[in-house]
Amino acid sequence: MSDQPLGDESSPGKKSGAQARLLVVALLAVGLAAFVVQNTESTPVTWLVFERSAPLWVVIIASAAAGAVLTELAGWVMRRRRRKDT
Repeated sequence: MSDQPLGDESSPGKKSGAQARLLVVALLAVGLAAFVVQNTESTPVTWLVFERSAPLWVVIIASAAAGAVLTELAGWVMRRRRRKDT
């Protein structure tokens, strides 16, 4: 039996998990930085009646963020309906 409490953050499994998450976040940050540096050219953007020019990286990241928000919103609505039905 271990002397450490069950919820202790210093347990070996949790420590390596936190380090792995940190490594993944660092790799994603480096990848994002490389993406931004390589995609600085401007591209025309048309949405409804609005037309503007923006760097390609801004367009892609804004589109991904909008998709993530809409996905979370749809999931929230579905969970709420499921709870309401039960």
